[in-house]
Amino acid sequence: MRLFIIFITLLTFVVSADDHEQPKFEGLLSSEVFALDGGMELYIEKRATCNAGTTPKHFHPAAGTLVYVLDGVSQSKSTGEWKNYTTGEYWYEPTDWVHGGEADAPDLGDACTELLVVRVVDKGKKHTVFVE
Repeated sequence: MRLFIIFITLLTFVVSADDHEQPKFEGLLSSEVFALDGGMELYIEKRATCNAGTTPKHFHPAAGTLVYVLDGVSQSKSTGEWKNYTTGEYWYEPTDWVHGGEADAPDLGDACTELLVVRVVDKGKKHTVFVE
């Protein structure tokens, strides 16, 4: 499993190597969008990374984001304090909460993680906005 995650991470790097200007998240395995009533869309993403460090600074103009750890370990400061989350645990990111790029992010070393990310967004809106 670990070799698979490393392979996917390297493949993602090779595929996106010519796009150096746009911030992005590493390790996207799959992404689906489902139409909901009321002009909303449900985004479901599966991600896998190893030794990813922190993400670029960003926020989600979604009706909140749920991140579920399918395998491994990840971390979030969504509660105000850094917390590690392991297989079977999840956290919630509030709408428009700016996060990522924190200098005080704990180092998870060579840890690998596989995540399921779920968001509900107004149709036509971006689900992630990167901040400089």
